[in-house]
Amino acid sequence: MINFPENNPVLRNLALHYSQKLDKSLLSEFLANEFNLNCPHQALIICNHFQELIDVAMLDTDRPDIFAGLNDIENQLFALFNLVYHEMLNLGFEEQWQKASDLARERQNQEENV
Repeated sequence: MINFPENNPVLRNLALHYSQKLDKSLLSEFLANEFNLNCPHQALIICNHFQELIDVAMLDTDRPDIFAGLNDIENQLFALFNLVYHEMLNLGFEEQWQKASDLARERQNQEENV
């Protein structure tokens, strides 16, 4: 269960907005704490989708009004990244997280070389 800080509701809003924007139901359920993750295969799917979420959020120029006054979205995304990373570690899915991170890095390198 991801413990979103009560004093920073932006993290939860970012997580839910972008998981819904990506239409990744498993990721959305996990980030909304509506899914009990205990399967390595599902953990890998969630990790891959979360990496995609971070990429999409970083590049999004059409943010909704709820984020209009948010000047430090990169810092907020970094905090969200850390929350999900630590939850994956706590659940024992470090290997799945690393695989997803490696794949995201590989995709990024390919895009830079095009």
